[in-house]
Amino acid sequence: MRIFIINMLFLCCAVTLQAQRMCASATSRLSAPVPVASQSNGMPDEKTITIPVVVHVVYNLASENISDAQVISQINALNADLSKLNSDFNKIPSVFAKLAANTNIRFELAKSNPMGQATTGIVRKKTVQLMWKDDNKVKYTANDGSGAWDAESYLNIWVCNTVSGLTAYSSFPGSEMAEDGIVIRYDAFGTTGQIVAPFNKGRTLTHEVGHWLGLKHLWGDQPCGDDGIEDTPQQSAANSGDPVFPKLSDCSSNNDGDMFMNFMDFTNDASMGMFTVGQKKFMRSLFSEGGSRNSLLKSKGLNAAWNNFEPEVMPVNTRNLAVYPNPVHASNLTLLVNTPMGTNGQNFAIISTNGQIVKTGHILEMQQQINVQSLAPGMYQIRLTDVGTSSYTNFIKN
Repeated sequence: MRIFIINMLFLCCAVTLQAQRMCASATSRLSAPVPVASQSNGMPDEKTITIPVVVHVVYNLASENISDAQVISQINALNADLSKLNSDFNKIPSVFAKLAANTNIRFELAKSNPMGQATTGIVRKKTVQLMWKDDNKVKYTANDGSGAWDAESYLNIWVCNTVSGLTAYSSFPGSEMAEDGIVIRYDAFGTTGQIVAPFNKGRTLTHEVGHWLGLKHLWGDQPCGDDGIEDTPQQSAANSGDPVFPKLSDCSSNNDGDMFMNFMDFTNDASMGMFTVGQKKFMRSLFSEGGSRNSLLKSKGLNAAWNNFEPEVMPVNTRNLAVYPNPVHASNLTLLVNTPMGTNGQNFAIISTNGQIVKTGHILEMQQQINVQSLAPGMYQIRLTDVGTSSYTNFIKN
């Protein structure tokens, strides 16, 4: 059985024949959750946090091009899980049910894209790639994937066909912006449509959202390890399948056994059902001032569209530039160049909507920061200006 290890990523896998959930993480590179006592300094528990979502459906076969209904079923299942409104919550033993929490965190498909234009929150991309590995290539248009929207304003989810044994993986808070988000198999996403048991209740995404919000696995990815959360019992290792309560652990100090119904274990979807109060407090702490997910509270992704500007339609072979964050809130933007740079790099120009060139420069790297602090708020186009090139994209400066 292969175990995938990735820096700054949590990886969830399922062995196809055994239908067993399995994850691996580079725990030595990750910070443990802070003690519960200090987590209470985060967002007030009663304030609902709503996060805009963009779902990139990257497909080769028609069966992988999942329906809007399947996408919506997943968002609904995720919100039910996070709100302690899942219909199977009553299966949780009372000794653990009393520790369960409504996180007051919700997810909603975006209403406006980074350019301020109306969107359904679902992006569809036909690709020549048959399957995707855990190498983040699906997140880049240069690899015939779908480029990330501004990760400071949206949760990016890529739904695609993955290699055998790979069900999903998530970035951890603080990851590279262009790669921040969750990748998940098309048949483990949602509760209707192209889904396959035992991962047919949307819990794969619930588990990955836990990682995206900083949670570790219950056993801390080591024998009798610790996830850093006070109210999750210590357990010796992952649980899989559908355990029977009580499931006693070699390292447990209580008679209640493992909290195998917690979303951060590896059990089947039907056996999962809760986050604890401690996990809630940690996840919400990321949204406090200075927290790694705080910028999402300022997102315009759930606002009605405010920009009716339609950029010029580009031929496919000129879709070689990407800008993030977009809109640009800070003094710098990052330009991604998905075309050969050559030994001498490329020249660029930034052009306002009235056609005036407001900035020029030279880039040498395929990912390079450009200072735009002096630009007035508004819409701009950035274009490569060397002879024989016509690559350009648009961005908004706030």
